[in-house]
Amino acid sequence: MSAIELLKQQHREVDGLFQRIKVANGDEKISLLGQVAEALTIHAALEEHFFYPFAREQGVEGLIDESFQDHAEVKQLISEILQVKQTDPRLDELCMRLERMVTEHVTQEEASLLPTVQARANPDELLSMRAEMQEAINTWRNRELLRMAEHQESPTLM
Repeated sequence: MSAIELLKQQHREVDGLFQRIKVANGDEKISLLGQVAEALTIHAALEEHFFYPFAREQGVEGLIDESFQDHAEVKQLISEILQVKQTDPRLDELCMRLERMVTEHVTQEEASLLPTVQARANPDELLSMRAEMQEAINTWRNRELLRMAEHQESPTLM
């Protein structure tokens, strides 16, 4: 699997989470939103740290700037969603906005950016980048778990 295939796989996983959110309620919806937030945060970091710099090396410029702007807007919306209470009537509207934004971004990437980079890049470099990206995913997830564990209160202090 190449870096591009990994990114596309992540696109499909997030789409699947959005489909599940549409029929979920209560705690399940909140859990799924947390999964979407994590998946999108990791995905954006992978693109920003690995893929976009590589795409620039391949001579792709304009699409990258637009993608960074999309990421900033998605991150802001994720932040809003994570601050809204489960009973807030705005939650569903914010989720729909997020899904729309992500769908538009994915459509643009898969129609233009990914095929352009695929056509210009050395396949071995894309395979190598995928390995680096997978290592980063594992590191970032482990760090997040450690951060969460560090901030949990001891049961004896409650």
